Amino acid sequence: MKISLGKTILPLSFSLSALAMNADAGSWQNNVSIGGFNKVHIYTPDSVSQIGQGKALMLVLHGCVQSIDAYKTAKLETAAEQYGMVIAVPDAMNKSGYSCWHYWDTTKSRTLKDYKNLISLANTLVADTARGIDANQVY
Repeated sequence: MKISLGKTILPLSFSLSALAMNADAGSWQNNVSIGGFNKVHIYTPDSVSQIGQGKALMLVLHGCVQSIDAYKTAKLETAAEQYGMVIAVPDAMNKSGYSCWHYWDTTKSRTLKDYKNLISLANTLVADTARGIDANQVY
């Protein structure tokens, strides 16, 4: 199944109990070149999602002056393990201003720049059978 990152953005909320847990049994892969990005940090949990088939996938977009390295200390592993969710944090390739994602480009297309890269990243990770990602759980 191909991921198209449709028009609807699904909110994903975490309970406070998830943040209080200290479960980081999975592992981070750092600075992976994948999906058109030169640098992606990927956390793959040992757990699987309680819904669907396999693990969920959450793409996390950094802020303008925020490095993707900041997410490695944000304790995302706790939520990833509780919800069986692979987390991918790509570093934008087409930055503007203060290293912001280039959202205000006049041309917005699923086939250009980081829009294309995000879709490619999601599709590549879903296709990686070793990660066991459910294509219906991409956020």
